[in-house]
Amino acid sequence: MTRREERSYRRAQLLDDPRFERFRTLTARRRLVGALIALLVAEAALFTLVPADPLLLLIAAALVTVACVLCIGLLKASTRGVEELPERNLDEYQLALRGEVYARAYRIGQALLCAELVVVGAWLGFALPSPGKGVVIVALLIPFQLAVVLPTMVAAWHRKV
Repeated sequence: MTRREERSYRRAQLLDDPRFERFRTLTARRRLVGALIALLVAEAALFTLVPADPLLLLIAAALVTVACVLCIGLLKASTRGVEELPERNLDEYQLALRGEVYARAYRIGQALLCAELVVVGAWLGFALPSPGKGVVIVALLIPFQLAVVLPTMVAAWHRKV
């Protein structure tokens, strides 16, 4: 077994750990998705609403980041990693489910990106004043983060994981 195969096998075992069983119910997974959305909203609020005190912003951003990492880890464990593990670690049902999850995540991401482009177009069309630095950071950061976690969120929201 190669190092890569060994690592993916250990990752699959960790994500299938029975200690995470309480997070695998539909209700628990959907609560985790809600918590992650709330954390992303909190992060957006940090950059747009918090005063320019760099130390306060750094501390708050670090706390939100740690909470996001923990929440994403629990989400991945709640789905047993169906959206991230290599094909060799998944059965046929999980592979089919992953395809469905990625297709749905792609459509959702595309709709969110189109909405953001409409907002930017309207902003430019109405010649509104330049947004603050925080708004620009949020407009770049949140879509990137969503692109990374959206498949996990969609998998967790799915009834049949």
